[in-house]
Amino acid sequence: MGTQVPVARRNILADRRRLMIAVLGAGLAVALILLLEGLWSGLLTQISAYPDRVGATFFVRQPGAKTLSEGVIPVTAAARVRAVPGVAAAGPVLTRWVVLSLHGQKQVVTVVGFTPGSLGGPWALAAGRTVRSDGEVVMDQTLAAEHAITLGGTLEVTGRAFQVVGLSSGTRSFMGTGYLFMSLRSAQAMFGDAETATFILVRAADPVAVKAAVAQRSGLSVASPDLVAAAEQNLYAGIMGKVFNLMVVIAFAAGTLIVALTVYSAVVDRLREYGIAKALGARRSRLFRIVAGQTQVLSALGLAAGLVLYLGARG
Repeated sequence: MGTQVPVARRNILADRRRLMIAVLGAGLAVALILLLEGLWSGLLTQISAYPDRVGATFFVRQPGAKTLSEGVIPVTAAARVRAVPGVAAAGPVLTRWVVLSLHGQKQVVTVVGFTPGSLGGPWALAAGRTVRSDGEVVMDQTLAAEHAITLGGTLEVTGRAFQVVGLSSGTRSFMGTGYLFMSLRSAQAMFGDAETATFILVRAADPVAVKAAVAQRSGLSVASPDLVAAAEQNLYAGIMGKVFNLMVVIAFAAGTLIVALTVYSAVVDRLREYGIAKALGARRSRLFRIVAGQTQVLSALGLAAGLVLYLGARG
């Protein structure tokens, strides 16, 4: 291919304006694919943020529950779980989706009610402190910034006023909603049910020995954070996955067509030259290799341009 590549390079560089347009078009397609893949990876991280980072060994919940906000279990089950030998901590958590009205805008948040000092609260604080008593909340810092809510301010949730005592980081959840952490009793009062929770978070030093005992003692389903995270991703990612895949396919097809049309037009412009080369004894395979070389050169330039555009957009 050594002799064909210089010929291919010379042919493809003959029309610099066409080359620049083709490289830019292919580069945009490559950059779009990379950006979509990055967005998809970030979306998956958001979907499973809670089980991935909350720091629990197990999630104990109602059998058959598919999402973190699905399922009802008695709060008293937490005491039975704590009594299992090897369980270091067990805390009931109540989660629900709530629609807030912030500056005339509707904002969906995931309310997480947990026992202060136990498992289930914010895993990273950007400012302030965690919830210590009823009537306090910790909210995602980016959500607070979007709506000009400051530390120490007041947040109204379903008609109840809460003091913002902390701003959490890395707590933006699925589709841009944010987590809102409050005490379990505040969440129970808000939802009108003081007897139930959504799941129980368990921390244990020896998961293998404790898992079966917890399931037997509580009669509930026991799952690792990895399994819970995978279930969350499979459920919610299935909603958006087809759309993202279609967008990637369209971008790939567009880039491929740009390269193909550019190479085709370059061949057509020099069709007489190819005919002369064929008459002088050039084999068809050699001509094909020249065309393939042009495709490789243009593809490489488009890929490089796409990487530059992607890095520029990401920065």
